[in-house]
Amino acid sequence: MAARAAKSSAPLTWRFGRVTVPLSIWLPLAIFALTRLYGFVIIAVAARHQVPLPSSEHPGIYQFTAHPTSPGYLGLITNWDGQWYERIATAGYHLPAAGDPNGKDALRSFAFLPLFPMVVGALMTVTGLGFGVCVTLVNLVAGGAAMVVMFALVERTAGRFAAIVTVAFVNSFVAAPLFQSAYSESIALLLVCTVLLLIAKRRYSWAVAAVILLSLTRLVTPPLAVVVLVHAIVRYRNRGQDPIRRAEMVGMTVLGFVAAASVSLWSTFTNAITSGVKATGANRGSVSNAVAVGRFGWFTNAYEHIGWIGVVGVALLVVVFAVAAVSRLTRAWGVEVRTWFAIYPIYLLFVAGVHAGMFRYLLLAFPLALVMIGSPQPGTIPRRRATLAVVVCVFSLALQAPWVSNALVVTSLAGKPWLP
Repeated sequence: MAARAAKSSAPLTWRFGRVTVPLSIWLPLAIFALTRLYGFVIIAVAARHQVPLPSSEHPGIYQFTAHPTSPGYLGLITNWDGQWYERIATAGYHLPAAGDPNGKDALRSFAFLPLFPMVVGALMTVTGLGFGVCVTLVNLVAGGAAMVVMFALVERTAGRFAAIVTVAFVNSFVAAPLFQSAYSESIALLLVCTVLLLIAKRRYSWAVAAVILLSLTRLVTPPLAVVVLVHAIVRYRNRGQDPIRRAEMVGMTVLGFVAAASVSLWSTFTNAITSGVKATGANRGSVSNAVAVGRFGWFTNAYEHIGWIGVVGVALLVVVFAVAAVSRLTRAWGVEVRTWFAIYPIYLLFVAGVHAGMFRYLLLAFPLALVMIGSPQPGTIPRRRATLAVVVCVFSLALQAPWVSNALVVTSLAGKPWLP
């Protein structure tokens, strides 16, 4: 039975004096602000249960700045990788001196890509504020901008309802508190959405610049090369009605090459600086590194724990994503979003192992939210699908509290099964 649909209203605006803000800006920002306020509450409450760091109970946890018991909100959001980012933002990258007992830490810092900590470090220098405050400012600005760009990207083909569902679900996702923590997810999501929107609008030169910035933030650029390839194929098939100019052909070619090759940009630089010291781990997560060590993410993990049945199961998951991307389910999403919907999770299956950090990686897989609603006709609001989206978002928000308590917080319990 077809779901009943309600027509969406005319474009809504919000007036601030003489300034008019369209719904496509104020609504995603409002969703982001409300969910980050909720995140502030659950993080502040969870911070009361953290042990002092560094701690003899957890000798394997790197700590650049000591934290007392119950370090508060700003202390908790700088845990885990945040400590490495604080080191880089404060002291930069440098090679260790001969005989330096902390030399491994100096080398290990090269494993963390530079854009996020250097932006935070620059803000610290300009304002004189501490790392936790500057991290908050950078991520709130970048995260808010990411939601506006994401909304525009989805709305242009799938409609306003789909855009609202996407932004709401991404901000309700279990790992969404990282949008206000000392992690690079906010900037990475902003750059991913920006690249996809620029490709869709055929601004290939600007997309090249955004891809290079993304390669210095997260090693997720190879899937964008596939997006460019599919985009180019679709344009070629429609060349009779929509001719391709020579400059556009060159732009797509350059963009595809940069997206494929830039995954090794930072590791190439760091290997030159560190004289090829492999202990830096600067190329961790890249395709070349995965192949070099003979590991293929979920496929390897599945084979080690289940055998060939597990490998077949993961392969079937790849097929499911590929088929869904060309099915009626995704027909209204736009070729760029449809391709990213399939290729980014497939990329993760090949280069990322099975671990709790997968929740963080999935923050960039924003089109997964659209699976809940499919491709409703733009301008309509299917009530059953809207109800499902609301229920899923509320349930996901509820899960954020235990995720923060078990993933961000360091407690006195033995072991640490969850990691952000």
